Amino acid sequence: MKSEIISEKDLIKKDIKMLLADADIIITNTVAKINYDLINMYWELGKMIVLYKKERNSKHGESVIKNLTEELYLNYGPGFNNRNIYRAIQFYELFSNLPPGANLIEQNGEQKVSARRQFKNISWSHIREVLVLKDIKTIMYYLNEVESKALTKNELIENIKSRAFERTISNQRKGNVKHSIENTLKDPVNLKIKNKNRSEKELEDEIMKNIFNFMNEIGNSIMLYGRQFKLNNKGLIYKVDIVLYDKKNKYFILIDLKINKTTQKDISQMKHYIDYFNKYIKEKSDKNTVGLILVETKDERVETNEDVYQIKYLNEIPKDKELLKIINENKVILLKTESLKLK
Repeated sequence: MKSEIISEKDLIKKDIKMLLADADIIITNTVAKINYDLINMYWELGKMIVLYKKERNSKHGESVIKNLTEELYLNYGPGFNNRNIYRAIQFYELFSNLPPGANLIEQNGEQKVSARRQFKNISWSHIREVLVLKDIKTIMYYLNEVESKALTKNELIENIKSRAFERTISNQRKGNVKHSIENTLKDPVNLKIKNKNRSEKELEDEIMKNIFNFMNEIGNSIMLYGRQFKLNNKGLIYKVDIVLYDKKNKYFILIDLKINKTTQKDISQMKHYIDYFNKYIKEKSDKNTVGLILVETKDERVETNEDVYQIKYLNEIPKDKELLKIINENKVILLKTESLKLK
């Protein structure tokens, strides 16, 4: 009798789980459909207005559009205010110039927004925020960040304010990207720490308190693999401060924390860690391991290895003018350290 009761309870639990799973799928699909329809509505609205203005090509067309926006606002509410109408026009004008196959556009007879198939997390609110940036490369970077990390509108705004695009190494380097991590890795990294740390142990503890932010500064599909990770090489024990793993691109990321400047010894030590991981830890299907030395102050005289990066960290993002200065200094140091390798 008891086993029958248990099996019935298990059956009910199973049915409830299936019901909730189905409901979750319906809700997810409904939200995605609403986002898709809303984005397409503003796309079509922008398209109609742009084509209307082109056909008239006169001030008369402008006045008609002004009257139209006023009427739309009165009849359909704040979703059709001047700002949204302007963004709809900008949205169409900007993305209609992209080649077929670009992330937001596909061509089936005519160009069409393909948000439903390719984007699950992007809403009109996200698009409206990034359109202020105007540059298509910058816009696409932030939209892909929203998609891959499911950023809220406020998180997107914070990313833009912290100049995540400009801080990404691939946008600082002149020439080809040398490793896929450069497409997501920020330099400087924003640790979001209020207190200045007096030791590397304190710095590590603070990072671990906000590990998800730290991983987002490194990449889009990063997981924590370990901290103070022990390496036993012929009886000698070494410890790597933090070990991460990129699930999508399949490679380990070793983190060495320094509160002082980078030295050539630090680079050599990191190279030793990387060699160990490549030989004993990584799978055959994994790509080669990457090492990041996080420092408060970079040394342009240090020659880095192709798999080792010295990355500046900031406890908090400073004012925009100071941040831009740091980014520009990074570009100079990057070029100098690259030139050292060529000598």
